[in-house]
Amino acid sequence: MRLLQQFHRKNLLRSVPGKPGIISWLGFFFIFILSFQAYSQEQWDKEGEGEIKDVEIEIVKDRKIVLPRASRNFEKVPPRPYEPIKPAITYEFKNFKFATPDYRPSIRPLKLKGEELSKIYGNYLSAGFGNYASFFVEGSITTKRDKNKFMGAHLYNRTFGTGPVDGKNSGASSTQLNVFGKSMGKDITVSGEANYTNRGTYFYGYDPVVEVNRDKIRQTYTQLDLNAGIENTRIGDFNYSLKAGYSNLTDHYHATEDEVSLAFNSAYTINETSKFILNADYFLISRKDSLITASPRNLLRIKPAYQFSPFDNLTLTTGVNIALQSDQYKGSKDFHLYPQIKAQYNLTRSMEIYGIVTGDMDKVNLHTLAAENLWINSNISIYNTNRSLEFSGGLKGKLGRKVAVGAGVSVAALKNYYFYVDQRDNVNPAGTSVGIQVDKFNIVYDGNTKRFNPFAEISFAQAEAVSLSLRGDYFNYSTQDISQAIHRPTYRLSANSRFNIYEKILLEAGFIAQGGMKSLDPATSTYISLDPALDLNLKGRYFISKQISAFVQLNNMLSSKYPLYQSYPVRGFQVLAGVSWSF
Repeated sequence: MRLLQQFHRKNLLRSVPGKPGIISWLGFFFIFILSFQAYSQEQWDKEGEGEIKDVEIEIVKDRKIVLPRASRNFEKVPPRPYEPIKPAITYEFKNFKFATPDYRPSIRPLKLKGEELSKIYGNYLSAGFGNYASFFVEGSITTKRDKNKFMGAHLYNRTFGTGPVDGKNSGASSTQLNVFGKSMGKDITVSGEANYTNRGTYFYGYDPVVEVNRDKIRQTYTQLDLNAGIENTRIGDFNYSLKAGYSNLTDHYHATEDEVSLAFNSAYTINETSKFILNADYFLISRKDSLITASPRNLLRIKPAYQFSPFDNLTLTTGVNIALQSDQYKGSKDFHLYPQIKAQYNLTRSMEIYGIVTGDMDKVNLHTLAAENLWINSNISIYNTNRSLEFSGGLKGKLGRKVAVGAGVSVAALKNYYFYVDQRDNVNPAGTSVGIQVDKFNIVYDGNTKRFNPFAEISFAQAEAVSLSLRGDYFNYSTQDISQAIHRPTYRLSANSRFNIYEKILLEAGFIAQGGMKSLDPATSTYISLDPALDLNLKGRYFISKQISAFVQLNNMLSSKYPLYQSYPVRGFQVLAGVSWSF
């Protein structure tokens, strides 16, 4: 208690007047606790004393702190006296024109080192040997990377020393030499080519019982072609091409045929959905044989048409085919007029249906007959075929990106359609006067032939790795002047495939099945059925390097000596092996 009184006396508990401080209260509380403890201890020390005496405590917290007022004297800074500016400032305003020169930065693009062009191996040479004493050589040479001109040459030769009948007397050869060139100007492109072809064979359609003079049964066709053309270089509203050609064909028996031709193709685009088309060609054919000299034949065909789209997805082509020809035969005419109508409708972006109604005069000459049948007879009559009316229609397109399909039907009315009929010819053997019978083929014509041909095809392609194709055709003929459509197949099935394995091995396979052909046997004058043709081919090539490869070719693997024409079977199983070099 005494401590409390002393603390009070010394004014240790202070506060702001009217507002007791937190320190004052804490100090008071602390001193109170200490005083209480000291007092309690003092009381307990006095044993025997009974009660605590009353004590009055007075705490005075009102205290005023009075400070004297401070005097502050501030002296203001007087303003500076005004001094006029001499000379006086004057202001003059002028229009200021600022013209900057054109900025033409000199930019130097970063020059990267160009990639080296890969070497082009556009030239090649290939050679090989096989059974039947066969030899093969093929080569090609062309110019490279020239956008203004393109020139080259191609050589092909395949020779068989022996054949399916009587050894050397059924040998064959085929030689082709082609030289070509093209010059592309700014507006006009000029092209030209020269072709030499020689095909040799023998009339081996006989019974080999005696020795035969080979020169008596030999047949060769030598053909020389010269062609030149001109066309527009850039595709525009009007596109055209004009080609002129000359061809000479001679055979072993002094038959000669000359052909002069002109062909003009053009199209003028009117707008995005319509254009005018004009195609025309002319042929002048002159032929001499050992016994006959045929009059010059003329054939002129003009084909104007208008193509337009009346509404979306439909394209129509309407026009006429005009033919003027000089052939003279029973029922022939000089002037012929045919319809030319074609409709195409897109079912989807990749699928369309089409229909065609047309007709034409199909050119037939010694060139076309010798290309089909090497064993035709001499001094035969040759006339054009009048395709008076033909209808064809079908569906074609793609299923996805890799599969293409097509199916349709064709019906044609053919006047003066030709067929090959077998005829026996007497040939004297060497050194004797006894003759043998050799089969050769004459031409017979039917006045009115109907041909019905449904077909279907499908193909698959996977970039350059795999490609497959399959096509099937059925043919039905009805004739007027002959009983059977001789030497015409009734069905044909063809399949082809190609496999590229790691760009090192290239495999190609092909299969042909054809049959239903009939022939008129000259010995019995009865119709006979020819064996069907079943031909399986396989070719494999291994690339040793980019420039060198080796190949093996297997033909007629089924070894089926089927006849192309009566008495003329093909060679059996054939093997050819060789190498190729690109440079």
